[in-house]
Amino acid sequence: MDTNCKHIAPADAVFTSRMRFHQSWYRKYVLGLSPGPNPSAHGELYGNMLCEKDGNAGWNFITAEVHKYAEGRVASDPTHIEEKRLRNNLLSSQPMCFNLFAPLDLDRKLATRLIRALPGFGHVARVTDVKLEYAPSPKEDFLNDGTSFDAWVEYERRSDGALGFVAIETKLTEPFSQTHRDFSERYHRWKLDPAWWWSAGAEAHFSNNLYNQLWRNHLLAFALCHQKTRKYVECFCAVVSHPQDVSCLKAVADYGEHLLSEGKKTLLPWSLDTLVNTWLPLATTREESSWLQAFRLRYLDLEASEPAWQQQPATEGFRA
Repeated sequence: MDTNCKHIAPADAVFTSRMRFHQSWYRKYVLGLSPGPNPSAHGELYGNMLCEKDGNAGWNFITAEVHKYAEGRVASDPTHIEEKRLRNNLLSSQPMCFNLFAPLDLDRKLATRLIRALPGFGHVARVTDVKLEYAPSPKEDFLNDGTSFDAWVEYERRSDGALGFVAIETKLTEPFSQTHRDFSERYHRWKLDPAWWWSAGAEAHFSNNLYNQLWRNHLLAFALCHQKTRKYVECFCAVVSHPQDVSCLKAVADYGEHLLSEGKKTLLPWSLDTLVNTWLPLATTREESSWLQAFRLRYLDLEASEPAWQQQPATEGFRA
């Protein structure tokens, strides 16, 4: 591994350090690129970062099609996108989201095939829309804040042609946003809906930073599904996370304790490995198979970088 850059950060938790190292390994041995500056570490070189030239060339994306899609998304509406994080940070969940879900927007038949294969979605007739970094508008009709979905999939049901959707939050190593938000009037008005998903008094825990962002994502899905003029007959809120990210799993579980039974049915923990392992056998072309295999190597196959990891000097707190 490179000796001119850092492969883990001093504040990294165990899983974060391992995943940061894997991204550094991926940059060097799969992409064959030099490390880039980390703006969060005073510009020090980090192995999980790309230099500006390589980031702009699209090396943070698994395929040229996803890169083109991401650049088009930035050009059309950059509001919810941190451009340098998207292009240069291999560890960020934002490019991971594009790498996983942009192909579904580029090919709706593929999207239908893959979404229909997930547990509980066999009733999907066809996927009708896919959006990344999506916030329904005007925002005043919903939560009237900056909450958005990382990905969003609209579908038509087999039985009656009615519409539903699944709103998706993707996490790799980052915690949910630590921005503090109280249960203010902008959110309180949704509590008046008879279909309210949360248990009595749950809003007292709304500002808990462990899961406040997840709560707002779930509430945004509720608001979109329960407009006065109903467009959707059902909705779900999925959290896609790495199987080794125990902190995310705990946050989802703790948040779920504040939900009534109907609300719990709409909250879906989707493990990243389950998605990829479910979708790989459904690939019908070499391109589809290559995309998913590359995604698995990039984010799930930590065994590929294990020999290099074991050769690193042991750092207290990171490795047994």
